[in-house]
Amino acid sequence: MKKKSIIVVAVLLVLFLAMGAIVLIGNSSAEMNKKNLKVVTAPNQNEAMENEQFTVPEYKSAKVEGKNVALDGKASANGYTDVYTPVYANDGDRNTTSYWEGGGTGKDELTIDLKKAYNVHTVRIGLNPATIWGPRKQTLSISVSEDGKTYKDVVPSATYDFDPKTGNEITLPFDAVKAQYVRVTITKNTGAKGGQVAEFEIYSND
Repeated sequence: MKKKSIIVVAVLLVLFLAMGAIVLIGNSSAEMNKKNLKVVTAPNQNEAMENEQFTVPEYKSAKVEGKNVALDGKASANGYTDVYTPVYANDGDRNTTSYWEGGGTGKDELTIDLKKAYNVHTVRIGLNPATIWGPRKQTLSISVSEDGKTYKDVVPSATYDFDPKTGNEITLPFDAVKAQYVRVTITKNTGAKGGQVAEFEIYSND
């Protein structure tokens, strides 16, 4: 009987010591957490709110003076991929599968015949703005001609970012020049084998 009593007392003593150790560890952890704790004050909120850090500002295209005369022109190219022919490059539609894709020769040329000469000063090249069209870089230049035979550069070759966050487009102004033919030459595209243009806009104040 005494033996059993001693065993019971020993078990209770072990449990007591274990409980004490747990309390000490808990207090120690609490003190450590307090040292690393950063207090954040919540704003007064009367309605549903969205953290401004998680909102993406709406992108607005750069304003361009004049008329997009490419809409009345005729598009041609030195090649294309699959069904993505040049006629889709100036049909006013960027939101579907309406786009031109070059043959991927390393020098894809897309030309718009404006049907008559205009004083042109800006071009805008856009891809489909949907996020499924992920960011890509295209190396390109812009050249113009009055007769469709002799071209001169108005925007030298450079690499541009096309990103859905910024409308998947670039706007390239230059000194006004008289031209009936406007050409974009794409030598590299990180998003596809050939150059891609969903809409080739050409602006004139005429």
